[in-house]
Amino acid sequence: MRTQQHIALFLIACLVVTAGCRFHPDWPDTPIKTAQTANEGITRSYTIGRDTHTNYHQHIKNNRITTLIFDDDADGKPDETVSLLGNHPDRPHFVIILDGIPFDLVDKMHDEGRFRLFPPPSRLVSTFPAMTDVALSRIFHTEPCVAVEASYFDRDRNALSSGNDVYLSGENTPWTDAVDYHAPQNVAVDTYLNPWAVFSAELREMHRLFSKTDAPLAVTYSVGAAGIGTREGEAGIRAYLAEVEKLCERITYDRRGQVRFSILADHGQGLQRCRRVSFTKFLTDAGFHVADAIQHSNDVVIIAYGLITCAQFHTDRPYDLAIALVKHPAVDLAMLRDDDRVIIKNAETDAAISKLDGRFTYDTTHGDPLDLAPILEQLRAAGHIDDDGTIADRPLLEATAEHKYPDAIHRIWSAFNGQVRKPADVIVSLKPDTCYGSKFFHFFVKPVASTHGGLDRLSSVTFLLTNATAAPPPPILRLEDLLDAIGTP
Repeated sequence: MRTQQHIALFLIACLVVTAGCRFHPDWPDTPIKTAQTANEGITRSYTIGRDTHTNYHQHIKNNRITTLIFDDDADGKPDETVSLLGNHPDRPHFVIILDGIPFDLVDKMHDEGRFRLFPPPSRLVSTFPAMTDVALSRIFHTEPCVAVEASYFDRDRNALSSGNDVYLSGENTPWTDAVDYHAPQNVAVDTYLNPWAVFSAELREMHRLFSKTDAPLAVTYSVGAAGIGTREGEAGIRAYLAEVEKLCERITYDRRGQVRFSILADHGQGLQRCRRVSFTKFLTDAGFHVADAIQHSNDVVIIAYGLITCAQFHTDRPYDLAIALVKHPAVDLAMLRDDDRVIIKNAETDAAISKLDGRFTYDTTHGDPLDLAPILEQLRAAGHIDDDGTIADRPLLEATAEHKYPDAIHRIWSAFNGQVRKPADVIVSLKPDTCYGSKFFHFFVKPVASTHGGLDRLSSVTFLLTNATAAPPPPILRLEDLLDAIGTP
């Protein structure tokens, strides 16, 4: 039944998909000239509109645009000068949320000279699994999502949901009420079959909203970005980020600098071509039975909807299943809830996470699958681990910001404790060159140039660029800290 629903949805989409035209904000790719200034800064000069002389200038110091100069009659004398520094709560704040961009790529582009409206990006640590609906619900502090994906297993009904029906109805997207613009749910398939058409339409709507609104805050989200990243990888992400930058530059010019922007993403991207793997034969050989419901002790229900670098399993034997799964060549880590603990396993070792009075413990009696031993030694030496083994939360976040599994203890615990209403019994994080999900979906989008979902750093850490506050935000944030960091109630 699920396959028939997938086929119907894709065939309908194939009939209605249109080539579309890419939206290019009316903004020059480069300035007319760039000159060094006396105060060790740079001035970039542009000709905007029909003038033949430069009529708009940006002063840049310390790699950030600090001042805008408008020379409306192009007589070489400023008609208006606007500072972008300092605190300007009276200026409208426009937020652009994109789908799936790793921090490292944006940081690299900023180093290359892009996004000069903003100070350097901050790291924004996503959820685990690193997925859109869960991430955005954490950003906006909504009620928890039903599940990680629109397709989920309902224990009460002992049945799988119809993923397409859940997706199209918005049942698993409690965050949409917090967003002023997002594309309708029915563009889901176009997002992957014709992602630039979807993205361009989204940018046109953002441009229209940002140009006309009188609201002090406008929040937008792009799903088309997801399709471009999945199909084109880093090259596609770079291309659409350049379009977003032009949009911000255009609106900043049109509104005479009286505007603030925040750009961010919901999670990262692996930036690595992925092959789809299967678990059915492997689990059958291990003595399990892959099914759509749990009738017997060896039954396993696997969620297969998107194409992501993690996988979710429902079973009455989670520990036995995890022991089997870590032997699968694509599995990096397997996690399961065990009473008041969460167990993490790899092929050789296992460890346990517990929580006591708001602080975590990480029991490495049987091993250290998260490779945290050196970091824990540093935290203990700095006094951030108490005699009872509990670890201070913020120091642990900061210490693991560039670790291969960022903020892993907090994120793994949350995956089984309140992050969604119907969590899986076992979750695996896959090796970054593999993915799992719908076989039919894979047929249409392969090869998968990049995807996300796992515990690895590229999937887990995305970015925040903002000029909305006088001081730059902290260098590393969790999603739930974002609104405070950008000064948005």
